Amino acid sequence: MQGMALAIQHSHLPVVVQSDSSEAISCLTNGTLLRSAYGHIVLEIKFLLGNREFVPQKIRLQNRVADQLAKYSRTERATAVWLGSVPPCIKDMWPLDCNSLPK
Repeated sequence: MQGMALAIQHSHLPVVVQSDSSEAISCLTNGTLLRSAYGHIVLEIKFLLGNREFVPQKIRLQNRVADQLAKYSRTERATAVWLGSVPPCIKDMWPLDCNSLPK
């Protein structure tokens, strides 16, 4: 949700959300988790999206960058934002995980 808020605040481009979880993509596109323990988060994300173009993408491969950033957050007990730069913990792997939008 925080990542979505930052993306919306700093860009007018479509919001692309990639996940290997069909359930996560499904709840953002059709609201299947609204009655679950995470329903309030789904509603807040949908509110943030407002009228923005939203591009959900189900990916099959593991996202190494996301995994490394999650590991960084757990081990360093930190949350950080790197606008316009690449975090040192992923500097060598981020080009390998970049995906372009289909046209």
